[in-house]
Amino acid sequence: MIKFLNRKTLTVILAAALIWLGNAAYHVYNQRATVQFQMDDLESKLARVQQDNQFLASASAYFQSDEYLEKQARLELNYKLPDEQVAFIYPDKAEKVASASSESGGFNLSDWKSWFKNLFK
Repeated sequence: MIKFLNRKTLTVILAAALIWLGNAAYHVYNQRATVQFQMDDLESKLARVQQDNQFLASASAYFQSDEYLEKQARLELNYKLPDEQVAFIYPDKAEKVASASSESGGFNLSDWKSWFKNLFK
């Protein structure tokens, strides 16, 4: 027993045990960091899915509402209520006469001169 407790042998055994424990602790730390990263990623995905769920629930409720049905009937089927009047507005087919400044490309030298004159007063 005294030979077993020799200082050199005990030091080597303790050093080997310390290295083994350090290695095991390092692997546990790496696994914990990996799991934490995966948990954070899953939590962010969960939050995004819950937000999408809320949006889809509100959109579904809107699409099933009478307000949406009436809006689509007005747009697609030209539906109107009995007490409403419809006004049609047609585009004017007459040609418009262009002004002199637009015919010359819109650039007038006197405009630039007056602009510089007013700028440096």
